[in-house]
Amino acid sequence: MVKFLIGADVGATNVRIGVVTPEGEILERIEYPIDSSGKASALLEQLVSNLNDLSEQRIKRANHLIGIGVGIAGTIDLERGIVYESPNIKDLKGFRIRDFFREKISRPVVIENDANAFTLGEGWMGAAKGCQHYCGLTLGTGVGGGIVVEGRLLRGAEGLAGEVGHMVIYSEGPACGCGGRGCLEVYASGTAIRRMALEAIERGVGGGILKWVGRDLARVTSEKVFEVAQYGDIEAQEIFNEMGRYLGLGLVNLINLFNPERIVIGGKVSQAWDYFIGSVTETIRERAMEGPKERVEIVRARCGDDAGILGAAYSALSALLVT
Repeated sequence: MVKFLIGADVGATNVRIGVVTPEGEILERIEYPIDSSGKASALLEQLVSNLNDLSEQRIKRANHLIGIGVGIAGTIDLERGIVYESPNIKDLKGFRIRDFFREKISRPVVIENDANAFTLGEGWMGAAKGCQHYCGLTLGTGVGGGIVVEGRLLRGAEGLAGEVGHMVIYSEGPACGCGGRGCLEVYASGTAIRRMALEAIERGVGGGILKWVGRDLARVTSEKVFEVAQYGDIEAQEIFNEMGRYLGLGLVNLINLFNPERIVIGGKVSQAWDYFIGSVTETIRERAMEGPKERVEIVRARCGDDAGILGAAYSALSALLVT
């Protein structure tokens, strides 16, 4: 009998679900888009339907389902199984997600924050494999993260620890979606890069970026800034340099606080690695404590879009091992 797990990654635009072996091999994947204008209930009902279909198909082939893990963007009270906030699915706020899955699925379902799932996936099968002390950061629309200490995910009193995107880098900085100001997220995310590009254009030094988008400010995105940087535009490259300096400050805080062996960076913005990693490492070299900065490695994620699937599946596997 083949044992299997199911991992689901509910992202900003897509849901990815995978059938995963206990050894971390993905046997089967499905992916479908999210209707961001729809209700959370409809999204979750579709997710449940797909999870049940996948598990039933495997069970009919004499396979044994160990457990299901679901990673969802947002702050989740893991003790009570309640979603505090979800940036992608607004009406999930206050939703009793654990009770929902218990009512709809007969098998145990483990809920995980998506950035934690990314971190666990990279630790299980990716760039942090073999590490007992490491951090994971996802640079996308925002900045997500997870922290592993002595092989265990740091959760905090309510399961809300590891929000590295909301460490304060500069107290008088731009407003953040969390309600604070000057968070790492407003300096090192795709949204931050777009803001810096628009500010450069307003100062009259972002002509290359403006030309690239046909003088249409609505088309300015972090992806467009990256494209211009690849074509040698100095201002676009300087935006990533600046972003790297701020990201470096965030990593200095993580290094000094947690003394990690490795910090893994993923997400769409990490595609611009060559344009920001230099200023990241320079900032760490200048500002981090001597001992920890000599030990730590700053590395790119390896699992790509599979990290969330793997991490969600690993959460289910870990829950079984604990019990």
